Amino acid sequence: MARPNKSNKPAVAFYDLTGCNGCLLSFLFNEEELLDLAAHIDIKAFRFVKEIKDDKQLDIAFVEGLVASNDDLDILKSVRSRAKVLVAFGSCACTGCIPAYRNFIDPSKYSGLVYEKLKELRDMPATPIKDYVTVDHYIPGCPPDKKQVLNFIKDVLLGKTPVDYDKPVCFECRLNQNRCLLDDGKMCLGPITRGGCDSICTNGGLECWGCRGPTPDANIPLIIKLLEEKGFTKEHIKQRLRTFAGLMIEKPPKQKMVKPVKIRPKKDKAKKKPAKKMKKHDKKMKKHDKKMKKHDKKMKKHDKKMKKHAKKLKRPKKARKGKKASKVKKTKRKAKSHPSRKKALKKRVKKKPARRNAKKNAVKKKTKKTPANKKTCVKNKVKNKAPKKVAPKKPKKPASFFSRMKLKKK
Repeated sequence: MARPNKSNKPAVAFYDLTGCNGCLLSFLFNEEELLDLAAHIDIKAFRFVKEIKDDKQLDIAFVEGLVASNDDLDILKSVRSRAKVLVAFGSCACTGCIPAYRNFIDPSKYSGLVYEKLKELRDMPATPIKDYVTVDHYIPGCPPDKKQVLNFIKDVLLGKTPVDYDKPVCFECRLNQNRCLLDDGKMCLGPITRGGCDSICTNGGLECWGCRGPTPDANIPLIIKLLEEKGFTKEHIKQRLRTFAGLMIEKPPKQKMVKPVKIRPKKDKAKKKPAKKMKKHDKKMKKHDKKMKKHDKKMKKHDKKMKKHAKKLKRPKKARKGKKASKVKKTKRKAKSHPSRKKALKKRVKKKPARRNAKKNAVKKKTKKTPANKKTCVKNKVKNKAPKKVAPKKPKKPASFFSRMKLKKK
């Protein structure tokens, strides 16, 4: 492969679309080899490594993730126009992987989760990148093996054309001398799945789920029949095949895109109503401001008057001179010499001792009468009492004849 850069290093860039970014991390797991690799390639763009991008011209572009929005599609097309070689990096970019399973689900089950978005973020059918642009090479896996990326870049540096691995997982499983998990009654998809992962799952006793996609010569009807003989149902087998590579095995049913739920009201109605309300509110506020200004003026005048009045009250009496002072003395003398004034003063003097002795009198009333004091009290009562008026006696009626006779008999 030609290397047109002046530095004689191929310009390499890593991009991510909709996905978990686990594929990009698998490249960083080559911790010891990265420094040696950086001496031979020029990394122009990598979100986990560089903040500033310089990716106007690219020799190799690795794209991770699948197309699920308009923003993903715009990024993919711009990368394809600038890169000489485009590599689908990971299962999402190669086959659609788990996000593409949405194409086999009834939209009514997830319609409540779809909401209105910007045009850039609006949903699209989840599909691999090969449906929109031409792809030169594939590195499948969820995530791909870290050695695969190194081997691919080494082949490019040596001028070799990288070859995609076409053998199934069962081939590597036999090389590692593993027992067949189908015989153990597990749903293993190793016979139809593309290898290159060194059978990492079956080495640990876990069945293959087919994350790397089917091989070019995969006999899918035969594997379905074999699994049915092992006692698995058709629905269970279909779900397993659709999990990672459903779009590679069968065409999804036609689905209508779910209409997003409108969170906000329409723009026209939303603009008209607040505008009218705001105009009315502004008029009210202007009137209120005018009233407040008038009120402030009145309060200032009132404050001035109160200050003047306070100054007058603070003036001492001795400071008053001239006619005013003489008038004040005369009025005081008149008030003292006036007869009504004298009477009022006498009354106050008489009442004051009564008030002072009110408590003592109340205490005397409450005191109990002792037997020694009883006689004196009785005498005082007799003396103070007025003589009773004696009513004249009425003349008795003469007795009747019959009553006289009764008295004689007795």
